Amino acid sequence: MKNFNFKMLAVIVFTLFFIPNSQAQFLKNLKKRVEQKVENAVIEKTANEAAESATRSMDKVFEGNPLGSLGGTEKADPSLIADTYDFTWKYSLKMGTKDGEIVFDYYLKPDAPYFGFTSAAMKNMFNVMDTDKKIMAMFMESEGNNIGMVTKMPSDLDFEEDQSAEFTFETLPEKSVNGYHCKGVKATSTAYEMVMYFTNETQVSFDDIFKNSKTKIPVALKDYFNPDDKVLMISMDMTDLKNKKNSATMECVGLEKVQKSIRKSDYKFM
Repeated sequence: MKNFNFKMLAVIVFTLFFIPNSQAQFLKNLKKRVEQKVENAVIEKTANEAAESATRSMDKVFEGNPLGSLGGTEKADPSLIADTYDFTWKYSLKMGTKDGEIVFDYYLKPDAPYFGFTSAAMKNMFNVMDTDKKIMAMFMESEGNNIGMVTKMPSDLDFEEDQSAEFTFETLPEKSVNGYHCKGVKATSTAYEMVMYFTNETQVSFDDIFKNSKTKIPVALKDYFNPDDKVLMISMDMTDLKNKKNSATMECVGLEKVQKSIRKSDYKFM
């Protein structure tokens, strides 16, 4: 394992808790921006309806944020977006809280410094987090109108400091999870206890996205995986030790080859 996957977990938590709120806010603001530019009445109507729908869908699943507020919404220059983002794998992760369940689909490509993600609740929205350019791009498609927006990657996701120092670790017995042979890790801090299972039987990993990271590998996990292994999280049980109501589970419910591309030229950026 090139580094312990706290960066991956932080990104997953970010997409699960911060993104739903930011997407809904983006859609609400979209109507106002379109009105200001007086460009397209169809987009105005669609954006208004999409905002209300997204807000309703997300509110049913996430009424609170157990890990606090993540991220910012500072706009970035669209010129930072790559001409094309290609993806070859889809990793589906089901997340459950006391308020319900939701499945996020993460799109990956080996050795690429970016990943994409979406969910059924996001309707026709697709997001790309580019860790090389430190941006997050949002792409929305509706009734033939393609709209995009780009923001700076939240400062909360600056992974240069060693977040793993806040946890103690222990290895767990190996076992099969959803058909994958997995190695287990238990991470405990004063606030959380996380039981995670990782496999190296896949061809893709979030490690490539953070290959320039300086995070140190915890001593307890040194040599747990080979340096060149593609390591992917298959399950996690996260217990909030201070408020059990904020506990959550994550489970990989699908991993499949795909061919998907997002082309910058297909979208008008705001």
